[in-house]
Order: sequence, then C-alpha cells, then structure tokens
Amino acid sequence: MECRTFSAMLIGPRNTQEDAITDGKSVFQADLLTRKNGALSGNILLAVCDGMGGHDSGETASIFVCEKLARIRWGSVSIPYVLDALAAIQEEAMLHLPVNSGTTVAGLLAGEGKAIAFNAGDSRIYRLTDDRIDYISHDHSLVQEMIDNSMINMESINGHPLRNVIELGIGPAFEHVWNVEKVHYYEASLERPSYYLLCSDGLTDVLSESTIHELLMPNPVDSGTNLYNALKQTTLRDNTSFIIAEIR
Repeated sequence: MECRTFSAMLIGPRNTQEDAITDGKSVFQADLLTRKNGALSGNILLAVCDGMGGHDSGETASIFVCEKLARIRWGSVSIPYVLDALAAIQEEAMLHLPVNSGTTVAGLLAGEGKAIAFNAGDSRIYRLTDDRIDYISHDHSLVQEMIDNSMINMESINGHPLRNVIELGIGPAFEHVWNVEKVHYYEASLERPSYYLLCSDGLTDVLSESTIHELLMPNPVDSGTNLYNALKQTTLRDNTSFIIAEIR
C-alpha cells in the first residue's frame, strides 16, 4: 500500500491557529501551510484536530492530540486498537492539559487492505469517488443531534446559531461525557485507488460538498491547490485545515 497526501492550513480571521494536523510524517500547527507528501508506505495515520474556540488553550489541546496520534506505532489496523488508543490519549489529556481545554479529532488509519475513519466532534471525513462525495464521519454536535431527531434538516446547519456546540472531543472539557458519548468510526475495504478528505469545520462552513467535489476530482491530491486557492478567495470564518489522501 502506498499513500500520497496534500495538506493545507489557513489561520483565517482568528488571532491564533487552534487547528493541528498530522499528515503521516509530521505534525503541524501553522498559520499558512501547503504540503505534499510522496509515497508513504505501511500503516498510515492522518488526523485533523480543531482546538475548541472559547475554551482554554484550544491550540494546546489540538497539538497535544496530534502529537500523541503521530507517535503511536500502529501495529494493527482495527477498530478496537483505534478506540483503545483514543481512550489512552483522553486519559493523558486529563493529566496534562489545562482544565476546560479540548479538541475535536478526525482521523484515518489505513493499511492491511482497509481504512478506518474515526472522529469525535465536528471535524469531518469524506470519501471521494468520481461521481460522489460521501460524508463518512458523524458530527458530535447539538445541531447534528437535532438533525438525527428530525428537528431540523441538513441545510440548516451552517446558519444555525448553535452549530458550534460540540458534545464530544478529547480533553478535560469532555470528561463528563466520555463514558456517555461514543467515538464514531467507519471501516471500509480499500479499493485502488481510494480518496479521502479530512477537514476542520472551517472548510465545510464556507464551501459546499458539491463545490469541494468539483474542485478536487478527478485527481484529488494533485488538485489540492485548487481547494486551497478557493479558500484563500473566500471570506473564512474560522481556522481552516484539510488533508487529502490518495491510497493505492
């Protein structure tokens, strides 16, 4: 298995970059970044974390979780392995992160002929094909709960005043819900090639899924600059980060 990636970060209107990413090689928390990786091999871990704005030390929480994920030797590509790793990181976060800090996480572990997507919070993961963009993560947010209960529809998300109320993440801010809410996961066999997009909500707040798909296909990694340039021409509302992966 080989993986190519294109990663980007923009600080947007914020004074601090509270997003962090790990792209299979390194961890970044940059105001502006574009980075392309060639052929990564073995079991690959990619992640986007969005530190909780309005909470204490969101930038500290996001880089903490990305660094912990990047240091794991992913000897097994399995859902129990992923869930155990995240639970261990939550335990460490309780010991080492500031009170009330927290971060979302959206990750992809690929290898052994399969991919496992996982998330806590509202950072997202999409699977891309020539004719579709499929949302394979699931927001842990008050607005998503309202959608699940048929109180509002998907089209109401971006304009909803409660869209930033997050119900699960990693960090002390989520201590009270870790035994109640569950990390979302999705497992799929790897077709060759397979394409994935991981992103913070800064991306989906300003560009529709159909626009993202149009900008990226048919060669998502090579078209990553199209998405980056489109974001630079848009009035961003938040820190914005994404990783595009091509797995063969």
